[in-house]
Amino acid sequence: MRLKLKQVGPRKMEVISDNWTFVVDLKEQYGGENSGPNPSELTVAALASCEVLTGVFGASNRHDIELRGLEAEVEWEYADKPDRISSIAVVIRNVANQLGEKTRAFTGIAKGCTITKTLKISPEMSLKVE
Repeated sequence: MRLKLKQVGPRKMEVISDNWTFVVDLKEQYGGENSGPNPSELTVAALASCEVLTGVFGASNRHDIELRGLEAEVEWEYADKPDRISSIAVVIRNVANQLGEKTRAFTGIAKGCTITKTLKISPEMSLKVE
């Protein structure tokens, strides 16, 4: 899997795949144009969307139920020393009215998303600057 990133402004990056592109930008207070999500917003958006879509996929595969009209909200807080996202809370709505007693199963499935597991079990990381 590979994405390419290309600087398209002083504090703005274009993320490019074979099929789509989107912009990552810093907020104006940090010299950006605020024309796209910043890296922290991308991280929490990735987590929330991963949990929703993993739950939707699981409901379809395990229970033969196609969920519709789901909404999610994600909130996060920052901490210092080290500077990082310290907490993330995701709320997924319009599940219980479609799944009833199977809502708990949805929660378990959603928590098994790739991003959630990656944040809980730190991957090996490397950085090379050329």
